[in-house]
Amino acid sequence: MDSSLTQLDKLENQSIFIIREAYSQFRDVAMLWSIGKDSTTLLWLARKAFFGKIPFPVMHIDTTYKFKEIYKFREKYAKEWGLKLLIAKDFPHFHNKGITKALFSCL
Repeated sequence: MDSSLTQLDKLENQSIFIIREAYSQFRDVAMLWSIGKDSTTLLWLARKAFFGKIPFPVMHIDTTYKFKEIYKFREKYAKEWGLKLLIAKDFPHFHNKGITKALFSCL
């Protein structure tokens, strides 16, 4: 690596390399996006790795407990970045009845 790169640049380059390598080995993948700072940063790196167009779906598991601004953020960036967004909704009312198996519906 170029010695003029900062430590952050080196970490970014390594991350992009890992994302590209993982995709080349496992084509049937998706990325989880909680819309938090960490997963949004990972999404940004994936965009950089694939020159702005992520070639795999991005999944958000919607707990239905987020603020409306978070949903606006999700919709805005999913559209702006051309994401293949999958949304899975959790059904919390089943948890209250003691049903603990994964109950999701993809939209």
